[in-house]
Amino acid sequence: MPLSQTTSDRALALNPLSFDLGLSDPKRLVEEALLPVADSLSTLAPHLVILLEAQTASAKHIINHVLTGGGKRVRPALYFFASRVVEYDGRHLMPIAAVCEYIHTASLLHDDVIDNSSLRRGKPTPNNIWGDEAAVLVGDLIYSRASELMADTGSLEIVSMFARAIRLMSDGELLQLENLYNPDMPEATYYKIIEHKTAVLLAAACQAPAVLANAPQDQRDALSEFGRCVGYAFQLLDDALDYAGKDSVFGKKTLADLPEGKVTLPIILLRSLATESEWGFVESLIHEESVSQEAMLKVLNLVDHYDTAGKTLKEASKWTDRALSALTCFPESAARTDLETLARRLLMRFS
Repeated sequence: MPLSQTTSDRALALNPLSFDLGLSDPKRLVEEALLPVADSLSTLAPHLVILLEAQTASAKHIINHVLTGGGKRVRPALYFFASRVVEYDGRHLMPIAAVCEYIHTASLLHDDVIDNSSLRRGKPTPNNIWGDEAAVLVGDLIYSRASELMADTGSLEIVSMFARAIRLMSDGELLQLENLYNPDMPEATYYKIIEHKTAVLLAAACQAPAVLANAPQDQRDALSEFGRCVGYAFQLLDDALDYAGKDSVFGKKTLADLPEGKVTLPIILLRSLATESEWGFVESLIHEESVSQEAMLKVLNLVDHYDTAGKTLKEASKWTDRALSALTCFPESAARTDLETLARRLLMRFS
């Protein structure tokens, strides 16, 4: 039986938030799905620091802090899986894998400054240790080096594709900032934020190997669509888990979005499902910059009562199905099966 069709995968696809099924730890399920590219990710790890060619002590300290702290490196992992699908193993394999991680890392450095964050994945953020100025400048340094590595391919399409992703990611962050503490944010705006902040980079990461391999246009488009849809599923699950996840299982802080003014789909769906008084209570909290734990528990009860986290999760599953459908232009192979498995297992994703 192919790995992507295991009993655990089928059961988790039906109810990824149910962890009392006697199934494997969801973290381990993702780790298992990454095994086919584990060697590539291990090879990439030292390159991430080496390729940056940082000259200053402060840059070296921050780069080591953000790039040697582990993590699953989902974006380069997707890139490596897509490379196997189109059989690309050329000299730009590692540099462009690094680009996928660099763009993500640089965006996080900037986001932490914007959000005044002091912790990420349980570690102090660079802006908290070295200051906002150093964190922003190292983010710029990483973006710049990524641009050089793109240019080294000699492919205008590679440069244009990743440049567009960087532009839209910045635009998505601005759109999110404009809509903080906005209870009336349209659902369409929410999805645009997801597309710009998450989906565009995953689409580029998946499409890049096909461009480097000079694959047919339909295969380039298919991998781009696959990555885009995985990006939607990726973020929708994250937003559902904020209200339904378990800190001990996923290693991420829950009940964090609303106090930060972020209106996500579990809350947007309450607008049309909750009673007028219930929504009035939630709306009043969204306008507040400080939300008590007691108030958040009331919101959590409403989310649970109307199953809006569950409905968000179902949307994530639909996007995963769309991602898998995009791969039908490729013949069945072990590489395609492994990519499909990762897409399914990312419904178990954690930060």
